Amino acid sequence: MCERLLEELARTLERPYFSRRVTPDERRRFDLTLRIVSEMLPDPSAPPQVLRDPKDDYLVALAVAGRAEAIVTGDRDLLDHDGLVPPAITPREACERFGLL
Repeated sequence: MCERLLEELARTLERPYFSRRVTPDERRRFDLTLRIVSEMLPDPSAPPQVLRDPKDDYLVALAVAGRAEAIVTGDRDLLDHDGLVPPAITPREACERFGLL
């Protein structure tokens, strides 16, 4: 996890769909929980261009820096990228790996 990713998540949770369902206090507690349970790494600076959407290249650099086994996402730019290291998997695939489904 890095500050840039937490900021992106915070902006997403402020969008109308989520703001109607998640209170500001719940958003703050979620942010705090993520900070406690995550390994915080520095924001990747000048990551190499790997994906169709260069704004997401920092996610790959972060996963590499954190020695992640996979990137869990619903983003097709990552999921459709052949040979991505570490590979992108869906939330469902992640749940299956952890035996949650």
